[in-house]
Formats: sequence, C-alpha cells, structure tokens
Amino acid sequence: MPGENSASGFTLLEIMLVIVIMAVTAMMVAPSYFTALSPSLDDEGKRLAQALRLASEEATLSGDAFRVRFRRHGYQFQNADREGVWRTRRQSPYQPYRLPQGIQIVEVRPSLPLTEDAGAAEKGAEAVLADLLLPAEGVRQIANIVLAAEPQDGRRITVRLRPGPGGIAVKKE
Repeated sequence: MPGENSASGFTLLEIMLVIVIMAVTAMMVAPSYFTALSPSLDDEGKRLAQALRLASEEATLSGDAFRVRFRRHGYQFQNADREGVWRTRRQSPYQPYRLPQGIQIVEVRPSLPLTEDAGAAEKGAEAVLADLLLPAEGVRQIANIVLAAEPQDGRRITVRLRPGPGGIAVKKE
C-alpha cells in the first residue's frame, strides 16, 4: 500500500528495553545460582546423617560394627578386621570424607574414649575429635555431632543419633 513504511526491524528503544530486562533478571538469579554451587551447612548435615543411616543399616545387616572417626574437617568409617584392629573403609560410600572449605565439625558429644594413639597410623592427619560406634544391634548411643560454618558466624546444625527407628536426624540450631 502506498504511504506505508516498508522498513522492518527493532528500534533502539526496544533493544535497550530487552537488555534492561535481561540485566534485572540476571541480577535476581545470580545470587541463588552461586549459592547452589557452594556447599551449604544444611547439605553437609544431611549428607552426614544419610551416611550414618547407611552405615548403621549395613552394620545391622552384616553383623559387623562400624566406627566413625571424626576430625575437625572430615570423617571416616572403619570396620574391625579379624584381629580386632580398626581399618578405614576405602570403598564408596564409606571412603574418608573431607568437609568443604568453610564447614567444620565443632563438637561430638558424647563419644567413645580414644583408647589408641589415633594419629600413629596416619602421619600428618588432623587430630581425632571423637569416635562413635555403630554396633550390629543398631544405634544404642545417644550422641550429637555439631557442624558449623567457618568462621564462627553462629550458624550450626546438629546431627542427632538416638536409639530406635528414625533415630538419626538433622536439627538446625
């Protein structure tokens, strides 16, 4: 039709509006994206609780007790060999686990008395905080494992061990 503009495309104003909308959306999404990439205290508490449940169930099914050795920045599962010597499990899902940077175990209460030189076989390893026993008869010991964010910012999470079904649970403080 005569008099109609045959040029097509976007105006500078429309392009600028789309860029502004994309920038605002990116600013809203970016913080949650980067938070999801970094491990959280809640995630580590849930991971530990699940590993303890699995080890407790395997101890019950196999008839062999597990011991969990806690250090400030990690933990490992152990089984006693035929001579009664505790050996670290190396296969998944019981391989030694190091907590992500920024998260630490601040307390395990109560725990087994350390009856052996915990650092003798592991030169250069962190000092042992505590040992917990997961016997074949199921969880019998009441214990709390407290994880916290570094540096101490007041955020803590406790993994609770109690006898009976559902005895391993995560509690936020």
